[in-house]
Amino acid sequence: MSRPGIRLVCLDIDGTLTDGVLGPPIPGTVEAVRRIRKGLPVRLVTNTTSVPHPALWEDLKRKGFTEDPQELVTPATVASRVLPGRGHARGILLAEPGAREDFGWFREDPKGTAVLLATEGHSLGIADLQPAFRRLFDGAAFYALQRNRYFRKRGELVTDLGPVAAFLTYASGREAENLGKPSTLLFDSVAEDAGVRRSEIVMVGDDAEFDVSASVALGMTGILVRTGKFRPEDAARFTPRPSAVLDSVADLPGWLGT
Repeated sequence: MSRPGIRLVCLDIDGTLTDGVLGPPIPGTVEAVRRIRKGLPVRLVTNTTSVPHPALWEDLKRKGFTEDPQELVTPATVASRVLPGRGHARGILLAEPGAREDFGWFREDPKGTAVLLATEGHSLGIADLQPAFRRLFDGAAFYALQRNRYFRKRGELVTDLGPVAAFLTYASGREAENLGKPSTLLFDSVAEDAGVRRSEIVMVGDDAEFDVSASVALGMTGILVRTGKFRPEDAARFTPRPSAVLDSVADLPGWLGT
């Protein structure tokens, strides 16, 4: 018997299921996900921008986390659903070379209607951002795949996509619309696809701010795990507080009652 009111389990990947993007599974997580799936549908919801959807799904499949590519939800997935319908499938794309296959639907045009930020910018210099700044200054729509502050890479904390978005916002005065967690665009897309209400979703992750607190603020259940980039002070750092704090996803089936 699963916990009342929960009809969909959304799991972060980096730092929650695996030790880094494409890293090894955190102990007990593969078994836990298999157990949860017997009682509840699962979505793997990530803000990862450096690995394209097909490669990430193949990696998760190989590790035993999923057999269905529709279970994997990325900000690029949301972008492909939202931007064309708004007439924003043409403009400036800032993306890592290895991740560009997710954006075949987006036509690069320096005079287009949108700027799509899809990289944390570690390989970019200030000069590389100037075309995007000028296009934003002239009125282009501004989208960011996500706005996370930092993530853990090879054991070290490194800046994520959010600081690059903040740089362009400060320079242009244009705020980026977030396509990743914890945006309503992403979670409403997930809820619609699964046939549930947002209030029936539990979001589980290692990011107290964007995975958990923001999800609770959107009316979902948010569970923080003490893995990945979790720090002890995180549990009480943000408001709203987590619905629960667990040592890892390995403890989630017990909490859910699955």
